[in-house]
Amino acid sequence: MIDGTWEPCPAIRWEDAFLSGNGRHGAMVYGDPADDRVIVNHHTLVRPNGSEDLRPPELADGLGRLQDALLAGDTKAAEGFGAGRPLVWVQPFHPAFRSRVRRTRGLHDAVAGYRREVDFTTGEVTASYEAWRSSVFVSRADDVIVQHVTDLGLTAEIILDHTLPGAPAHLAVGRSTVLTPQGARLALRVGYPGSALGYTGVTAARVDGGTVSVAGEGIRIEGARSLTLTTRVVRGAGRPDLGELWAALPEEDYATLLDRHRPLHRTAYERTSFTLRDAAPERELPGSELLRAPGSPALLERLFAAGRYHLLSSSGLLPPRLTGLWTGDWDTAWSGAFTTNANLNLQIASAAAAALPEVTEAHAALVQGQLADWQDNARALFGARGIVAPSHTDGTSGHTRHFQRAYPLHLWTAGADWL
Repeated sequence: MIDGTWEPCPAIRWEDAFLSGNGRHGAMVYGDPADDRVIVNHHTLVRPNGSEDLRPPELADGLGRLQDALLAGDTKAAEGFGAGRPLVWVQPFHPAFRSRVRRTRGLHDAVAGYRREVDFTTGEVTASYEAWRSSVFVSRADDVIVQHVTDLGLTAEIILDHTLPGAPAHLAVGRSTVLTPQGARLALRVGYPGSALGYTGVTAARVDGGTVSVAGEGIRIEGARSLTLTTRVVRGAGRPDLGELWAALPEEDYATLLDRHRPLHRTAYERTSFTLRDAAPERELPGSELLRAPGSPALLERLFAAGRYHLLSSSGLLPPRLTGLWTGDWDTAWSGAFTTNANLNLQIASAAAAALPEVTEAHAALVQGQLADWQDNARALFGARGIVAPSHTDGTSGHTRHFQRAYPLHLWTAGADWL
């Protein structure tokens, strides 16, 4: 196995989930037969924290005095330029929710016959054990997360669960469930504390055989042959029209949706490949075993393939965040932002060598979408024409506002050049 990886047990932590994405939506798959969880991500999901409307501080009027002091030999004069302002982080990136298909007691260790796998050539994540099988991909054709579960006599509860680690205590949460001839439609509306903004997740459940009923915060299916979930997330203000959102979800079966997605992903992924001599004996090992063999040619092959796969999967609407397109925690490290020094540059540096123009186009979209804010930075900070990129951005605002004496990033002018 070069173009994929696998494990003999489900993921316990979200950090160990297998990933799929189309550059807008992302999915994190645990692969647990008893509690089949898929964390839903979207590039636009950033939590308002008061920074979204802040503009760069007006410092240009004091620039002349600072220059005079420096030229007079006061080497510490710049330390006070712009000082006294609180450190303000950008809006943090966060997960939307997790879909859960809950059956019985779960697997926590490797058991005979269990396999969790991600196919880099298609973006499909599968997990199987005995008669149960779950398959997930994020469609490039339809911009939805698609999950298909098969198990003769499938009985399970399905919910959209917003209670992920670090979730604020005062989220405004609303749910809707409607039974349909095909199965059911579910919606989860989440409002940010103290903000008119929020996001909505909608899911269509198609059930083959058995019965469907409303149960608690979701639905219960009994005696089904299979279940297909299609999910989409929309961020915005106000209460969206759920009927319109549900109607916009594709209605075809899993195989048809996968067939429509597969060539779009595969064409990009298969533009280049990397193989090494003497790798074949270890190619079929699970990833966790390969990591214990750092000198293995098979590990290098798989790392190259995984790097291209995740870079492609997290680039589209925006380039990769510090966490790519994925997180399972609302307290994302460094706010899950774009850091415009070596961080973002190293993340996308292999786009040309890896034959992924999609990554370069996503990077260009970030830059072009923020140029007006960067011009504001140049005028306010330095009284200059041109542009000054911020050290951090959440992808929505390009205004610079991350000031701290230890990290005087308002005086750092290299961001645009780095980018």
